[in-house]
Amino acid sequence: MRKFLIFILLLSVLPLRAEQYDEQQMHADILKYGGAGIDAVYNLDFKTAQENIDIAFQKYPNHPYAHFGNMLIAWGRYEYEFEKSNEEQKKVFLDTVDKSIDGIKVWLKDHPDDPTAYMALGGAYGLKSRFAMDNKSWISAYFSGRKGIGYMKQAVAIDPQFYDAYFGIGMYEYYAGTLPSVIKILAKVVNMKGDPAKGIAYLNLAMEKGQFTKYSAQLTLAEIYMDRTSHYYNPALALQYVQGVIEKYPADPLMHFVEIIAQYENKNYDIVLTLAQSFLSKIGNVPFYTDMYIPRAYTAVATAQMARGSFEAAVKTLETAKEKSFDNINPPTRWAVWNLLRLGQSYDALGRRDDALKIYKLITSISQTWGIDDEAKKYIKTPFTKSTELGPLPPI
Repeated sequence: MRKFLIFILLLSVLPLRAEQYDEQQMHADILKYGGAGIDAVYNLDFKTAQENIDIAFQKYPNHPYAHFGNMLIAWGRYEYEFEKSNEEQKKVFLDTVDKSIDGIKVWLKDHPDDPTAYMALGGAYGLKSRFAMDNKSWISAYFSGRKGIGYMKQAVAIDPQFYDAYFGIGMYEYYAGTLPSVIKILAKVVNMKGDPAKGIAYLNLAMEKGQFTKYSAQLTLAEIYMDRTSHYYNPALALQYVQGVIEKYPADPLMHFVEIIAQYENKNYDIVLTLAQSFLSKIGNVPFYTDMYIPRAYTAVATAQMARGSFEAAVKTLETAKEKSFDNINPPTRWAVWNLLRLGQSYDALGRRDDALKIYKLITSISQTWGIDDEAKKYIKTPFTKSTELGPLPPI
């Protein structure tokens, strides 16, 4: 979920201030094309989103809004359409970010006091930081994040009431304050650290007063409140926030899946199972519910079954998931590999140790496992039991 929150960051928080254009017309264009772009992104309709961003480029070449929209679409496609399993789309994303940074800097030469440009640059480096974190490149993530927050603060310095910028600042303050210990040591060396409490305050400010970041901030707070390691863990409030976003964007399948995760954190396992089965039934039958959701839908169904102690049912679900998610052509996605781990756990819980070991060893033989192989190695040494803590629903 965190990666989706970065993906929707500031999609349309760029109220233009370029003097060479009629500001009233620009504002109208932002409402028209930006609004359509936001709705498309929240529905994961990247085609419609790109069409609107292309119009923005045609009307206002090199404007930060257009560049940042391009980056978000590239990130979203890499993260959600291709489940981070497509090397070509990864290259597209990284290339888009670099070109966008160059384009925004060109805009800044003619508009040195435009806070939207600084915020867009901050968001660009924020995306680079998130990508580095996903690949456990902690030092790269730290320095990209540090550069990004500098630009965000420049935006606020120009306009203190530019509340949308506080969203990026809030994310940095919170996550920089909860980084792995190795990065905390680095942060002390360069005299730079985050403050989780300030991060929460800034995120609330963006949620309450931001023009375009209300729902992005709301989702970020929900994710924090669902993090079991966070001092701010509050799954009930997280569920409330997620359901509020669904009211605004009811067609977005990912938001409905986030609700499933929130219900799971609230231990409403019967509701989780009902929602997950409904989600699975919509794939291929309801707009935007595409085949890419098949593995995660099975994850939700099976994990709910496991949480209710129905390991026999979970095995049937996960064996079906394995059949549907693995072939000799396409590499498995992160959720598909996670389902293998759940299958091994279910075998173990039923006393089928040999079957469980085969699954765990299969995981360790896969070239890209997103760290799930470390979990498999743990259960190779120590069997999973019915009393073992299941942990979060999504892949770790």
